[in-house]
Amino acid sequence: MRLLNYRKTIFGLLILSLILILSILYPLYGPADFNKIRILYGENGMKAGVAPFPPSSHFLLGSDRNGADILLMMIYGAKYTILIAFGITILRVFIGGLFGIIFSFWLKFLLPIVKDLLVVFRIIPHIIITLLLITATSTTYVKDGTMFIIAYQMVILVIVGVPSVLISTTDIIQELKGKSFIQSSYLMGASHFHIIKRHLKPFMNSYGLLLFVQQLLNTLVLIMFLGTFNIYLGGISLEEIVGTDQTGSLGIGAHNVPGQVSSLTKEWLGLIGQNYREFYRIPWIVLDPLFAYFFLIFIINMMKKELEAVMEGKFKNRQTKKGQKKKTQGNNPAPPLSPDFTFLNKTDLEN
Repeated sequence: MRLLNYRKTIFGLLILSLILILSILYPLYGPADFNKIRILYGENGMKAGVAPFPPSSHFLLGSDRNGADILLMMIYGAKYTILIAFGITILRVFIGGLFGIIFSFWLKFLLPIVKDLLVVFRIIPHIIITLLLITATSTTYVKDGTMFIIAYQMVILVIVGVPSVLISTTDIIQELKGKSFIQSSYLMGASHFHIIKRHLKPFMNSYGLLLFVQQLLNTLVLIMFLGTFNIYLGGISLEEIVGTDQTGSLGIGAHNVPGQVSSLTKEWLGLIGQNYREFYRIPWIVLDPLFAYFFLIFIINMMKKELEAVMEGKFKNRQTKKGQKKKTQGNNPAPPLSPDFTFLNKTDLEN
């Protein structure tokens, strides 16, 4: 692998790694209350302002209604946004792709039935199915239950996305199996494992990348929609958002939350969901995490385009080498055969 061919990808990974390191190490350098200040006083001791504060030298990206620094909350919540989204996507593509391969090669007689059963996941929006399965545990506060809630949410989001990956994988494989070079391999006695390893692997790498990016974007959008329903990754916080009158959702073992509920983990899409109603009154509360979300999408899309270009170039080079090899073989034809099907040497031909 030539690293120079992956400069944008390496640059994107370095940025994501830096964000993750800052987020993971936040408890070592950042305040637990995110520098919360309800009332700001001037040098003369007089009241200078009340939260929410606009972007300034004191709050670079502004504060929310509770007076918490938005920049600090975004740094803290970045690890949940990035790691959970990538984890869900990896599991979706791996499980869906694996089952797609199995049904396409070894369980072909069940494939039509499976597609008919899973078509519901394509007709009904994912947000509806997700809300039905995820609401009960995501709208209650569970002490020290953050990791359990995250694990349950990830399982639901993976289950919702696997059917679309499975169907897409089977469609791609069925199209590739119709190609002449694969049909020729089957006629020559090739096994399914040989076809997958020798012929489908280059295509599976490129199509797998496209499925990964597609599912990653789908996951990020789905999580953002969940935020608008006050369903956040990791559950809700007991702290209410000052100045709101919405009653938090309750459940078994939950604590009453008198105001608008907030995200416990401060993940970016949760910050967008809990504050989107404030867009016209306090725009920076929504725009800050929204721009961070768009930046994440931009980095992922940049990496995707470079990987696609590199893979396309490799495939073209492979096809060119095959063509040159065939041409070379055509310029050096095999020796002619005698009537008894033995090769004639140069002396026999001269005689």
